[in-house]
Amino acid sequence: MLREEPTEHPLWSKTTRALLVMALVLAIPYASPKLRSLRVTPAPWDTELPPPPSASSGGAAPASTGETALHATENQGTITNALPENKSDAPAPDPAVLAKLAGSIAVEDPTGHTLDAFFAELARTEHKDAAGDERHGITRILHYGDSVITSDLISGTMRRRFQDRFGDAGHGFVLTANPWEWYFHNDVMHAASEGWSISRITGPFSGDHIYGLGGVSFHTTAGGASASFGTPSKGDYGRKVSRFDVYYLEQPYGGDIELWAAGQPAEVFSTRGPAKASRVHTLHVPDGAATLTLRTRGNGDVRVFGVALERDEPGVVYDALGANGARARLWDQMDGAHWADQMALRKPALIVLQYGTNESEDGVVQPETYAQKLGALIEKIKAAAPDASVMVASPLDRAEKTESGGFRTRKIIVQLVELQRKTALEHQVAFFNAYEAMGGAGSMARWVRANPQLGSWDLTHPTPAGGEVIGDLFFKALMAGYAAYTARSAAR
Repeated sequence: MLREEPTEHPLWSKTTRALLVMALVLAIPYASPKLRSLRVTPAPWDTELPPPPSASSGGAAPASTGETALHATENQGTITNALPENKSDAPAPDPAVLAKLAGSIAVEDPTGHTLDAFFAELARTEHKDAAGDERHGITRILHYGDSVITSDLISGTMRRRFQDRFGDAGHGFVLTANPWEWYFHNDVMHAASEGWSISRITGPFSGDHIYGLGGVSFHTTAGGASASFGTPSKGDYGRKVSRFDVYYLEQPYGGDIELWAAGQPAEVFSTRGPAKASRVHTLHVPDGAATLTLRTRGNGDVRVFGVALERDEPGVVYDALGANGARARLWDQMDGAHWADQMALRKPALIVLQYGTNESEDGVVQPETYAQKLGALIEKIKAAAPDASVMVASPLDRAEKTESGGFRTRKIIVQLVELQRKTALEHQVAFFNAYEAMGGAGSMARWVRANPQLGSWDLTHPTPAGGEVIGDLFFKALMAGYAAYTARSAAR
């Protein structure tokens, strides 16, 4: 019987073995860089290696001993290495960049110079330069607004930040008595007795359209109506005052007012005069803690607008002039000439107008009508205080509940913010978007759930902590603009 030869596996044929041997031979040059020239094709890793340097390619020459001849050279600056030769050649800092670096957003300035009057006064205050300055080195800011400012939420923080930075020149203007339940000022003592009647820009209205600096006129014909104003007994702010400025209306048949402060002799002055006119009576006290008490004598008609607490040294004074329920159009009630008289007495460097929350109650806004009313207020303010900078600050976010139980920004808030921005820029005044600074759409919904809570559950007002956040953002935005201004001024 013949023995069978073993069958060869088809994958191990002569052809297969020949191919394997050829592959091994071709692979040998890839095992060593020295055999690179024998390779059939470049290896994938060869593409990552730079080509060898050569004289023609300009690569680094191998190290050698000897010298290299140099061409003639000179120190020549280029755009890639040289600083500006002159101060005036340096590019002006961008307020938007500075504000972003500070964690805020920039104030929009349609001309780049709408806040120059304010910044110039701040610079004089910062350098304690009172010589020849009718404000005596004091920068006064008037912040008009609605209930948020009535309760001194944003304005209270702004006052503290400005005074920390530029000096404390006093608390500022305080209304004679509380015309609204929400009326409150931080860092000051204030009280009033019964016996006062009021007219307000929010109603009831005054027949002569005279409301004083803060939009409220306090009136009495009786004796014994009183009000007190003073420094707080505790805390780090508002602890000193040098003088009390009583803002009142001089008028025919005006009555007398008595003033006294501890350690000072009582003063009595008359508010009587031939015609209605804005006046200020000042009581000076030693710089420090003090309280002024004002009392009517009952021998005529007395109209008092409020009292300003100030100090006789450079610094910032920040007047919070809020009115509950206020809207921009309600200032139509104010007599323009009277407002100009009040501004001339107060000498503000900056006037802020912050409205919109109450307008959002309307549900629908007529763009042309609203722009006309806001524009008219801006022009009225500019006419009353021609030497002051003016700016519009937008309302805050305001939320409403959805059908699913969540919260969303009211559409009218977005409309109002854009209308205010457009109107402010068209009237050549600055604009601060407080809505965007606090986070834009949905921010109030986030704020009410924040820890600490930043928004109130009415979905409209900030808490004190929230007001402090917005005040900080607003202050940083203004300081970014001030930094850009001072850099421009130094380059001149």
